[in-house]
Amino acid sequence: MVQNCWQQYHDNDIITKLGGCVEDLKHWSKSHCNKLKVEIEECRNNLMRFRGSNDTMHYESLQRIMTHLLIQEDAYWRQRAKNHWYKDGDLNTKFFHASATARKKVNRIYFLENDVGTRVYDNSGMASVAKDYFKELFQAKQSTGDPVLNCLRQVITEEDNHQLTAPFLMEEFKEAMFSM
Repeated sequence: MVQNCWQQYHDNDIITKLGGCVEDLKHWSKSHCNKLKVEIEECRNNLMRFRGSNDTMHYESLQRIMTHLLIQEDAYWRQRAKNHWYKDGDLNTKFFHASATARKKVNRIYFLENDVGTRVYDNSGMASVAKDYFKELFQAKQSTGDPVLNCLRQVITEEDNHQLTAPFLMEEFKEAMFSM
């Protein structure tokens, strides 16, 4: 889907391409994530209607569809909850929903350790530690990457590469952060 979106905006600059991808992903999320809930509810209503009828073939077909939808919902919440240890058992969607919600609340950084092992608790200090860490991580270093790079096919145009490697402006950074 992202590749199709990227090709759709092939004549535009990188910022327009990224914006188009964001919009397409938002639309896809709204149309697919809520769709499962609606399908489960519709199937549940159809099962209630055909419960006492003589059409057992149709009822069994609806049961198979409902089972498939519940398995899909279970997989969705398992992925959201990031519970990789869960292998078998009942379809416990409430558990996964609670896990995802709890994980969201718990994922807060209280401190960072700097290069010398000192814990920094204040926001400005943690920002400085993070900045130093990534500055060190992504600074240019001597390497011989040509053998690996020669095996890769070029997908990004020279113009896109120039825009991707250009230094960013503070306004661009603010706009990106506030759009999240």
